[in-house]
Amino acid sequence: MLDRASSLLARHDAAAAYDLLVAAEPTRAGDPAFDYLLGIAALDAGHVTRAIFALERAVDARPDDRLARAELGRAYLAAGDVQRAREQLTRARAGDAPPEAAAAIDRVLGVVDRVVPQRGTRVSGYVELGVGYDSNVNSATNQGEFAIPAFGGILFQTTPESRRQGALVGNAAAGAFAELPLSDGWSLLGGANLRHTANRDVHDLDTVLADATAGVRHTAGSQSQTLALQAGSARVGSRRYRDVGGITAQWQSQFNEQLQGSLFGQWSRQDFPEDAGRDNDRSVLGLGLARSFGGGATLVYGSVYLARERTDPAFASFGHRGRGARVGVERRLTGELFLVGEAQFEDRRYGGEEAFFDTVRRDRQQEASAGLRYRVGDRWEFTGQLRYTRAASNVVLYDYVRSTFQLTLHRSFP
Repeated sequence: MLDRASSLLARHDAAAAYDLLVAAEPTRAGDPAFDYLLGIAALDAGHVTRAIFALERAVDARPDDRLARAELGRAYLAAGDVQRAREQLTRARAGDAPPEAAAAIDRVLGVVDRVVPQRGTRVSGYVELGVGYDSNVNSATNQGEFAIPAFGGILFQTTPESRRQGALVGNAAAGAFAELPLSDGWSLLGGANLRHTANRDVHDLDTVLADATAGVRHTAGSQSQTLALQAGSARVGSRRYRDVGGITAQWQSQFNEQLQGSLFGQWSRQDFPEDAGRDNDRSVLGLGLARSFGGGATLVYGSVYLARERTDPAFASFGHRGRGARVGVERRLTGELFLVGEAQFEDRRYGGEEAFFDTVRRDRQQEASAGLRYRVGDRWEFTGQLRYTRAASNVVLYDYVRSTFQLTLHRSFP
Protein backbone atom coordinates (compact mmCIF):
# COMPACT_ATOMS: atom_id res chain seq x y z
CA MET A 1 0.00 0.00 0.00
CA LEU A 2 2.79 2.43 0.85
CA ASP A 3 4.54 1.71 -2.44
CA ARG A 4 1.27 2.33 -4.29
CA ALA A 5 0.74 5.61 -2.42
CA SER A 6 4.31 6.72 -3.15
CA SER A 7 3.77 5.98 -6.84
CA LEU A 8 0.57 8.06 -6.88
CA LEU A 9 2.32 10.96 -5.16
CA ALA A 10 5.18 10.77 -7.69
CA ARG A 11 2.55 11.16 -10.43
CA HIS A 12 1.10 14.18 -8.56
CA ASP A 13 -2.18 12.35 -7.88
CA ALA A 14 -2.42 13.37 -4.23
CA ALA A 15 -6.21 12.89 -4.06
CA ALA A 16 -5.95 9.21 -5.02
CA ALA A 17 -3.05 8.67 -2.60
CA TYR A 18 -5.04 10.31 0.19
CA ASP A 19 -8.14 8.17 -0.48
CA LEU A 20 -5.98 5.04 -0.42
CA LEU A 21 -4.22 5.90 2.84
CA VAL A 22 -6.99 7.50 4.86
CA ALA A 23 -9.05 4.32 4.69
CA ALA A 24 -6.25 2.52 6.55
CA GLU A 25 -5.63 5.26 9.12
CA PRO A 26 -7.60 3.61 11.96
CA THR A 27 -5.28 0.57 11.89
CA ARG A 28 -2.00 2.08 10.59
CA ALA A 29 -1.83 5.38 12.52
CA GLY A 30 1.33 5.46 14.62
CA ASP A 31 3.51 3.89 11.94
CA PRO A 32 5.85 6.81 11.09
CA ALA A 33 6.32 5.73 7.45
CA PHE A 34 2.53 5.53 6.99
CA ASP A 35 1.90 8.82 8.82
CA TYR A 36 4.56 10.58 6.75
CA LEU A 37 2.96 9.56 3.44
CA LEU A 38 -0.55 10.25 4.73
CA GLY A 39 0.54 13.72 5.86
CA ILE A 40 2.02 14.59 2.46
CA ALA A 41 -1.00 13.22 0.58
CA ALA A 42 -3.46 15.04 2.85
CA LEU A 43 -1.56 18.33 2.56
CA ASP A 44 -1.26 18.17 -1.23
CA ALA A 45 -4.92 17.18 -1.51
CA GLY A 46 -6.03 20.16 0.59
CA HIS A 47 -6.80 18.42 3.90
CA VAL A 48 -4.53 20.59 6.02
CA THR A 49 -5.77 19.68 9.52
CA ARG A 50 -5.58 15.95 8.74
CA ALA A 51 -2.04 16.48 7.42
CA ILE A 52 -0.93 18.21 10.62
CA PHE A 53 -2.23 15.38 12.81
CA ALA A 54 -0.49 12.72 10.71
CA LEU A 55 2.82 14.56 10.47
CA GLU A 56 2.83 15.38 14.18
CA ARG A 57 2.55 11.62 14.85
CA ALA A 58 5.43 10.97 12.44
CA VAL A 59 7.66 13.55 14.12
CA ASP A 60 6.79 12.32 17.60
CA ALA A 61 7.81 8.81 16.59
CA ARG A 62 10.99 9.93 14.81
CA PRO A 63 12.22 13.26 16.23
CA ASP A 64 15.32 13.16 13.99
CA ASP A 65 13.34 12.77 10.75
CA ARG A 66 14.13 16.14 9.13
CA LEU A 67 12.00 15.51 6.05
CA ALA A 68 8.94 14.86 8.21
CA ARG A 69 9.67 18.05 10.17
CA ALA A 70 9.98 20.01 6.92
CA GLU A 71 6.59 18.70 5.74
CA LEU A 72 5.08 19.52 9.14
CA GLY A 73 6.43 23.06 8.79
CA ARG A 74 4.84 23.26 5.35
CA ALA A 75 1.52 22.11 6.81
CA TYR A 76 1.66 24.70 9.60
CA LEU A 77 2.38 27.38 7.00
CA ALA A 78 -0.61 26.27 4.93
CA ALA A 79 -2.74 26.56 8.09
CA GLY A 80 -1.47 30.11 8.72
CA ASP A 81 0.53 29.20 11.85
CA VAL A 82 3.73 30.93 10.78
CA GLN A 83 5.56 30.75 14.13
CA ARG A 84 5.20 26.97 14.38
CA ALA A 85 6.11 26.66 10.70
CA ARG A 86 9.36 28.57 11.29
CA GLU A 87 10.19 26.44 14.35
CA GLN A 88 9.77 23.13 12.49
CA LEU A 89 11.57 24.31 9.35
CA THR A 90 14.49 25.68 11.37
CA ARG A 91 14.84 22.35 13.22
CA ALA A 92 14.59 20.48 9.93
CA ARG A 93 17.33 22.65 8.44
CA ALA A 94 19.77 21.98 11.31
CA GLY A 95 22.43 19.32 10.83
CA ASP A 96 23.22 17.36 7.68
CA ALA A 97 20.12 17.73 5.53
CA PRO A 98 20.39 16.59 1.88
CA PRO A 99 21.49 19.55 -0.31
CA GLU A 100 18.26 19.74 -2.33
CA ALA A 101 16.13 19.46 0.81
CA ALA A 102 18.23 22.12 2.57
CA ALA A 103 17.86 24.48 -0.39
CA ALA A 104 14.09 23.95 -0.46
CA ILE A 105 13.80 24.59 3.28
CA ASP A 106 15.90 27.76 2.95
CA ARG A 107 13.55 29.09 0.27
CA VAL A 108 10.47 28.46 2.42
CA LEU A 109 12.16 30.02 5.45
CA GLY A 110 12.92 33.07 3.33
CA VAL A 111 9.22 33.44 2.56
CA VAL A 112 8.31 32.96 6.23
CA ASP A 113 10.78 35.61 7.39
CA ARG A 114 9.42 38.12 4.89
CA VAL A 115 5.89 37.56 6.21
CA VAL A 116 6.59 37.34 9.96
CA PRO A 117 10.02 38.50 11.12
CA GLN A 118 11.75 36.42 13.76
CA ARG A 119 11.37 37.51 17.36
CA GLY A 120 14.26 39.28 18.97
CA THR A 121 16.31 42.21 17.79
CA ARG A 122 17.53 41.80 14.23
CA VAL A 123 20.28 43.83 12.60
CA SER A 124 21.40 43.30 9.02
CA GLY A 125 23.34 45.19 6.39
CA TYR A 126 25.06 45.02 3.04
CA VAL A 127 27.79 46.51 0.90
CA GLU A 128 27.83 46.47 -2.88
CA LEU A 129 30.28 47.31 -5.67
CA GLY A 130 29.44 47.45 -9.36
CA VAL A 131 30.81 48.35 -12.76
CA GLY A 132 29.13 48.59 -16.14
CA TYR A 133 28.20 50.65 -19.16
CA ASP A 134 25.29 53.09 -19.58
CA SER A 135 24.39 54.13 -23.13
CA ASN A 136 22.46 57.21 -21.97
CA VAL A 137 23.56 58.48 -18.58
CA ASN A 138 21.62 61.76 -19.00
CA SER A 139 18.34 60.11 -20.22
CA ALA A 140 18.38 62.48 -23.21
CA THR A 141 17.09 62.42 -26.75
CA ASN A 142 19.54 61.79 -29.55
CA GLN A 143 17.79 64.20 -31.95
CA GLY A 144 20.23 66.68 -33.43
CA GLU A 145 17.44 69.11 -34.29
CA PHE A 146 13.69 69.38 -33.84
CA ALA A 147 10.91 71.84 -34.64
CA ILE A 148 9.41 74.20 -32.03
CA PRO A 149 5.70 74.72 -32.84
CA ALA A 150 5.39 77.83 -30.66
CA PHE A 151 7.92 79.60 -32.92
CA GLY A 152 6.31 78.64 -36.20
CA GLY A 153 8.12 75.33 -36.56
CA ILE A 154 11.60 76.82 -36.49
CA LEU A 155 14.31 74.16 -36.17
CA PHE A 156 16.25 74.10 -32.94
CA GLN A 157 19.77 72.66 -32.85
CA THR A 158 20.76 70.63 -29.78
CA THR A 159 24.28 70.87 -28.41
CA PRO A 160 26.33 67.66 -28.10
CA GLU A 161 26.20 67.96 -24.29
CA SER A 162 22.40 67.91 -24.30
CA ARG A 163 22.16 64.78 -26.45
CA ARG A 164 22.47 61.18 -25.37
CA GLN A 165 25.79 60.45 -23.68
CA GLY A 166 27.21 57.02 -22.96
CA ALA A 167 29.80 56.23 -20.30
CA LEU A 168 31.47 53.56 -18.25
CA VAL A 169 29.82 53.54 -14.83
CA GLY A 170 30.99 52.49 -11.37
CA ASN A 171 28.88 52.42 -8.23
CA ALA A 172 29.18 51.65 -4.55
CA ALA A 173 26.38 51.19 -2.05
CA ALA A 174 25.84 50.28 1.57
CA GLY A 175 22.87 49.94 3.86
CA ALA A 176 21.62 48.70 7.20
CA PHE A 177 18.30 47.55 8.68
CA ALA A 178 17.23 46.96 12.28
CA GLU A 179 14.09 45.62 13.92
CA LEU A 180 13.41 45.89 17.65
CA PRO A 181 10.44 44.01 19.21
CA LEU A 182 8.20 46.13 21.42
CA SER A 183 5.67 43.49 22.46
CA ASP A 184 4.07 40.37 21.06
CA GLY A 185 3.22 41.29 17.46
CA TRP A 186 4.66 44.83 17.47
CA SER A 187 8.15 45.97 16.50
CA LEU A 188 10.10 49.11 15.59
CA LEU A 189 11.81 49.31 12.20
CA GLY A 190 14.70 51.44 10.99
CA GLY A 191 16.91 51.47 7.94
CA ALA A 192 19.23 53.59 5.82
CA ASN A 193 20.91 53.32 2.41
CA LEU A 194 23.64 55.26 0.62
CA ARG A 195 24.57 54.87 -3.05
CA HIS A 196 27.15 56.66 -5.20
CA THR A 197 27.36 56.36 -8.98
CA ALA A 198 30.32 57.76 -10.94
CA ASN A 199 30.34 58.15 -14.72
CA ARG A 200 33.68 58.17 -16.51
CA ASP A 201 34.21 61.50 -18.36
CA VAL A 202 30.67 62.74 -17.44
CA HIS A 203 31.25 63.64 -13.80
CA ASP A 204 28.64 66.42 -13.76
CA LEU A 205 26.07 63.55 -13.88
CA ASP A 206 27.55 61.59 -10.96
CA THR A 207 24.88 60.88 -8.36
CA VAL A 208 24.68 60.38 -4.62
CA LEU A 209 21.42 58.96 -3.22
CA ALA A 210 20.64 58.68 0.49
CA ASP A 211 17.46 57.53 2.21
CA ALA A 212 16.28 56.57 5.69
CA THR A 213 13.17 54.83 7.07
CA ALA A 214 11.67 54.58 10.56
CA GLY A 215 8.38 52.93 11.43
CA VAL A 216 6.40 50.18 13.14
CA ARG A 217 5.22 46.74 12.09
CA HIS A 218 2.33 44.71 13.47
CA THR A 219 2.20 40.97 12.85
CA ALA A 220 -0.69 38.62 13.54
CA GLY A 221 -0.54 35.08 12.17
CA SER A 222 0.14 35.20 8.44
CA GLN A 223 -0.63 38.91 8.10
CA SER A 224 1.45 42.00 8.78
CA GLN A 225 0.93 45.75 8.54
CA THR A 226 3.73 48.31 8.28
CA LEU A 227 3.64 52.09 8.69
CA ALA A 228 6.83 54.08 8.22
CA LEU A 229 8.22 57.57 7.71
CA GLN A 230 10.70 58.01 4.88
CA ALA A 231 13.20 60.68 3.92
CA GLY A 232 15.72 60.91 1.11
CA SER A 233 18.02 63.22 -0.80
CA ALA A 234 19.66 63.11 -4.23
CA ARG A 235 22.67 65.01 -5.51
CA VAL A 236 23.69 65.25 -9.17
CA GLY A 237 27.26 66.42 -9.76
CA SER A 238 27.89 69.06 -7.14
CA ARG A 239 24.23 70.15 -6.96
CA ARG A 240 21.51 69.21 -4.52
CA TYR A 241 18.91 67.88 -6.93
CA ARG A 242 15.93 66.63 -4.90
CA ASP A 243 14.76 66.20 -1.29
CA VAL A 244 11.95 63.81 -0.38
CA GLY A 245 9.96 63.17 2.79
CA GLY A 246 6.80 61.17 3.32
CA ILE A 247 4.96 58.19 4.74
CA THR A 248 4.33 54.68 3.45
CA ALA A 249 1.90 51.93 4.51
CA GLN A 250 1.64 48.27 3.55
CA TRP A 251 -0.61 45.33 4.35
CA GLN A 252 0.75 41.89 3.52
CA SER A 253 -0.73 38.40 3.79
CA GLN A 254 0.59 34.89 3.15
CA PHE A 255 -2.52 33.19 1.75
CA ASN A 256 -0.77 29.81 1.63
CA GLU A 257 2.76 28.50 1.32
CA GLN A 258 2.93 29.49 -2.37
CA LEU A 259 0.89 32.71 -2.59
CA GLN A 260 1.55 36.09 -1.00
CA GLY A 261 -0.39 39.33 -1.53
CA SER A 262 0.01 42.95 -0.50
CA LEU A 263 -1.64 46.37 -0.66
CA PHE A 264 0.58 49.44 -0.47
CA GLY A 265 0.25 53.20 -0.43
CA GLN A 266 2.67 56.10 -0.23
CA TRP A 267 2.57 59.87 0.05
CA SER A 268 5.64 62.07 -0.24
CA ARG A 269 6.67 65.67 -0.75
CA GLN A 270 9.34 66.17 -3.41
CA ASP A 271 11.29 69.44 -3.42
CA PHE A 272 13.70 70.51 -6.18
CA PRO A 273 15.95 73.27 -4.74
CA GLU A 274 17.05 74.60 -8.14
CA ASP A 275 13.71 74.15 -9.94
CA ALA A 276 10.86 75.04 -7.59
CA GLY A 277 8.25 74.69 -10.33
CA ARG A 278 8.76 70.92 -10.18
CA ASP A 279 8.00 70.67 -6.45
CA ASN A 280 5.13 68.24 -5.99
CA ASP A 281 3.10 66.02 -3.71
CA ARG A 282 3.40 62.43 -4.93
CA SER A 283 0.94 59.67 -4.04
CA VAL A 284 0.98 55.99 -5.02
CA LEU A 285 -1.59 53.23 -4.45
CA GLY A 286 -1.17 49.66 -5.61
CA LEU A 287 -1.39 45.94 -5.00
CA GLY A 288 1.05 43.09 -5.51
CA LEU A 289 1.12 39.30 -5.71
CA ALA A 290 3.93 36.76 -5.51
CA ARG A 291 3.59 33.06 -6.32
CA SER A 292 6.14 30.27 -6.07
CA PHE A 293 6.17 27.15 -8.24
CA GLY A 294 8.05 23.88 -8.32
CA GLY A 295 8.62 23.71 -4.57
CA GLY A 296 10.08 27.20 -4.55
CA ALA A 297 12.41 26.76 -7.54
CA THR A 298 10.56 29.51 -9.43
CA LEU A 299 9.15 32.75 -8.02
CA VAL A 300 6.86 34.98 -10.09
CA TYR A 301 5.76 38.37 -8.76
CA GLY A 302 3.91 41.38 -10.04
CA SER A 303 2.18 44.60 -9.08
CA VAL A 304 -0.12 47.26 -10.50
CA TYR A 305 -0.33 50.81 -9.24
CA LEU A 306 -1.72 54.30 -9.73
CA ALA A 307 0.44 57.38 -9.16
CA ARG A 308 -0.06 61.13 -9.10
CA GLU A 309 2.30 64.09 -8.80
CA ARG A 310 0.39 67.27 -7.92
CA THR A 311 2.22 70.54 -8.58
CA ASP A 312 1.38 74.22 -8.16
CA PRO A 313 -1.34 75.05 -10.77
CA ALA A 314 1.02 77.58 -12.34
CA PHE A 315 3.33 74.68 -13.24
CA ALA A 316 0.68 72.10 -14.17
CA SER A 317 2.79 70.78 -17.06
CA PHE A 318 5.18 69.24 -14.51
CA GLY A 319 2.47 67.31 -12.66
CA HIS A 320 1.00 64.08 -13.94
CA ARG A 321 -1.28 61.12 -13.38
CA GLY A 322 0.23 57.73 -14.03
CA ARG A 323 -0.55 54.06 -14.01
CA GLY A 324 1.83 51.17 -14.22
CA ALA A 325 2.45 47.46 -13.96
CA ARG A 326 5.48 45.37 -13.15
CA VAL A 327 6.13 41.62 -13.45
CA GLY A 328 9.23 39.65 -12.56
CA VAL A 329 10.54 36.11 -12.32
CA GLU A 330 13.34 34.38 -10.44
CA ARG A 331 14.27 30.84 -11.47
CA ARG A 332 16.81 28.57 -9.79
CA LEU A 333 18.88 26.97 -12.58
CA THR A 334 21.31 25.04 -10.38
CA GLY A 335 22.05 24.96 -6.65
CA GLU A 336 23.54 28.46 -6.55
CA LEU A 337 22.70 29.97 -9.97
CA PHE A 338 19.50 31.98 -10.58
CA LEU A 339 17.94 33.50 -13.67
CA VAL A 340 16.25 36.84 -12.94
CA GLY A 341 14.07 38.96 -15.19
CA GLU A 342 11.69 41.89 -14.89
CA ALA A 343 9.45 44.03 -17.11
CA GLN A 344 7.67 47.28 -16.27
CA PHE A 345 5.32 49.65 -18.06
CA GLU A 346 4.17 53.11 -16.99
CA ASP A 347 1.82 55.54 -18.74
CA ARG A 348 1.97 59.19 -17.62
CA ARG A 349 -0.43 61.98 -18.66
CA TYR A 350 0.70 65.47 -17.69
CA GLY A 351 -1.52 68.24 -16.41
CA GLY A 352 -0.81 71.24 -18.65
CA GLU A 353 0.40 72.28 -22.05
CA GLU A 354 4.13 71.88 -22.57
CA ALA A 355 5.88 75.23 -23.08
CA PHE A 356 6.97 75.86 -26.72
CA PHE A 357 5.39 72.62 -28.00
CA ASP A 358 1.65 73.54 -27.93
CA THR A 359 0.66 70.10 -26.66
CA VAL A 360 -0.04 68.26 -23.42
CA ARG A 361 2.80 65.84 -22.77
CA ARG A 362 2.21 62.09 -22.56
CA ASP A 363 4.90 59.49 -21.84
CA ARG A 364 4.82 55.72 -22.19
CA GLN A 365 7.85 54.11 -20.60
CA GLN A 366 8.77 50.45 -21.05
CA GLU A 367 11.61 48.73 -19.26
CA ALA A 368 12.91 45.17 -19.36
CA SER A 369 15.87 43.47 -17.67
CA ALA A 370 17.40 40.02 -17.57
CA GLY A 371 20.41 38.61 -15.77
CA LEU A 372 22.09 35.85 -13.82
CA ARG A 373 22.82 35.84 -10.09
CA TYR A 374 25.33 33.47 -8.55
CA ARG A 375 25.74 32.83 -4.83
CA VAL A 376 29.40 32.74 -3.88
CA GLY A 377 29.26 31.29 -0.37
CA ASP A 378 26.69 32.09 2.28
CA ARG A 379 26.83 35.90 2.11
CA TRP A 380 28.27 36.78 -1.29
CA GLU A 381 26.38 37.19 -4.55
CA PHE A 382 27.62 38.09 -8.03
CA THR A 383 25.13 39.43 -10.60
CA GLY A 384 25.33 40.28 -14.27
CA GLN A 385 22.33 42.15 -15.67
CA LEU A 386 21.25 43.84 -18.91
CA ARG A 387 18.52 46.49 -18.82
CA TYR A 388 16.70 48.24 -21.69
CA THR A 389 14.51 51.35 -21.33
CA ARG A 390 12.32 52.96 -23.96
CA ALA A 391 10.62 56.21 -23.01
CA ALA A 392 8.22 57.18 -25.80
CA SER A 393 6.96 60.77 -25.52
CA ASN A 394 5.03 63.13 -27.79
CA VAL A 395 7.51 65.84 -26.70
CA VAL A 396 10.87 65.12 -28.29
CA LEU A 397 12.87 66.39 -25.30
CA TYR A 398 11.62 63.45 -23.21
CA ASP A 399 11.79 60.73 -25.87
CA TYR A 400 14.82 58.48 -25.41
CA VAL A 401 16.31 54.98 -25.40
CA ARG A 402 18.71 53.68 -22.77
CA SER A 403 20.61 50.41 -22.33
CA THR A 404 22.78 49.44 -19.37
CA PHE A 405 24.95 46.47 -18.51
CA GLN A 406 26.01 45.97 -14.91
CA LEU A 407 28.24 43.56 -12.98
CA THR A 408 27.65 43.68 -9.22
CA LEU A 409 29.27 42.05 -6.19
CA HIS A 410 27.03 42.05 -3.11
CA ARG A 411 27.96 41.14 0.48
CA SER A 412 25.29 40.83 3.18
CA PHE A 413 25.74 40.95 6.96
CA PRO A 414 25.64 39.25 9.38
